[in-house]
Amino acid sequence: MISREEVQHLATLARLELSDKEIESLQKDMSGILEYVGQVSAVAGAGEGGKKPMPKLHNVMREDALREENDPLAGKEKSLREAFPKEKDGFNVVRKIIQKDE
Repeated sequence: MISREEVQHLATLARLELSDKEIESLQKDMSGILEYVGQVSAVAGAGEGGKKPMPKLHNVMREDALREENDPLAGKEKSLREAFPKEKDGFNVVRKIIQKDE
């Protein structure tokens, strides 16, 4: 089981203040999660000859190409860009939703 000190350390790193009851609850929950991850890791590592199977690596990026005629967005890129509320240097501007603590 994960220790009380480890939970408190993680809470400190996450800038959380936890009560004694919350620490006890998190000890149980985190221990269960780590136990499950250990089980999954054990199964995932059981490949041929005890070696971990190597995942297939492939490029998930698509080629940059023009839209086909039957694509519902074909020819509408300009009108979509013009409908966007803000634009700067040819890019659509979106509202910032993640901020660093200061």
